[in-house]
Amino acid sequence: MEEMEKKSGSSFVSETIKEKPINKKKLLRRTMTTVGLAIIFGLIACLTFFLMEPVINGIVNPTEITKVSFPEETEELKPEELLTEEEIAQQEESLQEVVEAAKKMVKSEQFGNKALDNYRDIYTQLQSLAEEASAAIVTVIAISEKQNWFAGTTENENTAAGLILAENGAEMLILADVNHFSNAHEYRVRFCDKNIVEAQLKEKDAQTGLGVYAVKLSDLPKETAQVIEKAKLGTSTSRNMVGSPALTIGAPYGTSGSLSYGMITTIEKKLTLNDAIYNVIMTDMGKSQNASGVIINLRGEVIGVVTQSADTASATGTIAALGISDIKPLIEKLSNDEKRAYIGIRGMDVTELAHEETGVPYGLYVSEVVTESPAMVAGIQNGDVIVSISGKKINSYSDYKASILSIQPETIVEVVLMRFDGTKYSDIKKEIMTGEAQ
Repeated sequence: MEEMEKKSGSSFVSETIKEKPINKKKLLRRTMTTVGLAIIFGLIACLTFFLMEPVINGIVNPTEITKVSFPEETEELKPEELLTEEEIAQQEESLQEVVEAAKKMVKSEQFGNKALDNYRDIYTQLQSLAEEASAAIVTVIAISEKQNWFAGTTENENTAAGLILAENGAEMLILADVNHFSNAHEYRVRFCDKNIVEAQLKEKDAQTGLGVYAVKLSDLPKETAQVIEKAKLGTSTSRNMVGSPALTIGAPYGTSGSLSYGMITTIEKKLTLNDAIYNVIMTDMGKSQNASGVIINLRGEVIGVVTQSADTASATGTIAALGISDIKPLIEKLSNDEKRAYIGIRGMDVTELAHEETGVPYGLYVSEVVTESPAMVAGIQNGDVIVSISGKKINSYSDYKASILSIQPETIVEVVLMRFDGTKYSDIKKEIMTGEAQ
């Protein structure tokens, strides 16, 4: 064998391959790095899911927003509710008996104590009524920036009483007078249980000063949702209101929770604005310069909203409010974030006397056309009488206001009017491109 190896000049080498020793420190370091990265990626994934889940859920299962409405309730009596002559006579007889009994009681020694007890009972009941209705009252807080030469930019807070109107499935809607707030960049709402929640201004009407604020239902604490109530809206068209007792709740004296008692003195005062006219409820109740809140009747129903525009129209030192029946269509539009048409007319009803003596046709008598308004561009003049809009008959200013609220901005409407040419009234048709109310 050795001779063969020598002859071939080669040899077989036998090698043994040894495994490389394991670096335990390096392996541990890599393991820890992998585990750390896994934890970091897991945290990032969880954080991303947490942040994106509401967005994804909102896309997959969007919150359904329902349209709110505030129908007017009438107080017309049914035929069966009317009294017969015999029943009226019986009531008069009963009333006379009550008067005679009252006269005897006045002469008695115990009258003074009874009268005082009755007086206390009346005010105790009024206080209970106010407390119950206050579950629908909130304080809207507006935060604005104020420049100060020494302190620099500071935050300024203004407040006004607000009214809980309704909820649309996603938001709680609140009505308040925006004229109390200037240059506000943030809003909050303080509920009757003192909890404060962020809010947004949903829509406003620059003329009346009314604005609707929205609080997300998801932001509303459970304990607050259990104690608050939506307001009961009444009617302000009944003539029986004049002389009836009423309360102003909210902030009639500028302080949240203040209260005023009194009575309705008149509902005939008018606030005339562009494309609208509103009845103003006037009272004998005192107020402060920055009064806000609502007037309620003895059933706890809201019959008027205290605003600065109503106060301007009344020109008195007592509480004045816009009648709830007149503003229901407007606050319905504001609550549903719907745009409102603008034509630019101020006017009045044609009275029966004017119709009979001067021959003015029934409709909306145009007393003023707003400068550069769609009405002026279309050629409507002072003294014209509008009798039809888009085929709907106009017999009064209330008909005109309702028609404008039913029209969309930036649409062409046909207006039929009567114009006096010096001898007679003639039909004229105008096409108006409506603007958008602010």
